Amino acid sequence: MMNQHTHSPVIVTGKLVVKTINGRNGAFNVGLLETAIGSFSVKDRELEQYSAGTYDGQFVIGRVFMHSWSYGANSGSEIRVRLDAMNISDNQALTPDDENKLTPAINDPLEEETPAAPAPPPKAETAPEPTSPPEGKSETRRPQFVVPSPEDQESSDQALFGELWPLGDIVRLDATVSRQILRQQKARLSQLGYDFSAQEQQFVKTVPSTETLH
Repeated sequence: MMNQHTHSPVIVTGKLVVKTINGRNGAFNVGLLETAIGSFSVKDRELEQYSAGTYDGQFVIGRVFMHSWSYGANSGSEIRVRLDAMNISDNQALTPDDENKLTPAINDPLEEETPAAPAPPPKAETAPEPTSPPEGKSETRRPQFVVPSPEDQESSDQALFGELWPLGDIVRLDATVSRQILRQQKARLSQLGYDFSAQEQQFVKTVPSTETLH
């Protein structure tokens, strides 16, 4: 019988397959680590920084454990690992064969960390008083789209990145923050012209942004 826990880190050479799935909370990443000693599911937060693809290198396995999951009417279990470190030597685009290795329905890891809260009790609704539009005016209203000012956007970015602000040409995210924050930071960095370098485990500014960072 397989021991469900490793007591010390194990360094293995292998291939990490990363797939991006569009769920109800937005896009999220899941991984499969293929090694000579077996294949393991990976749901670490660090994967939120990656793009879909395959990544060859050395991986430090800090823990091996069984995990049970359920998705809709489906349920099952998987052997999962926690990766304490990764040393990526090469990466390639995701092939259909590799993508098919991660085809079963998979829960968003975010939902494992933050279970859905119970729905609040329904509130009694009161019918609004009818109002008549001003004479000669139509009741149709167009939605209002507000573009944040540069000052508002800067304040929002500063709150999102915290101590990492102001951003330089190289940004290394803190993978200990919440999974949701990591996703938001990655999305914002992409908007600002950064690409993730798996070999260096950091984001590098490759495309000039039309926005000014302070």
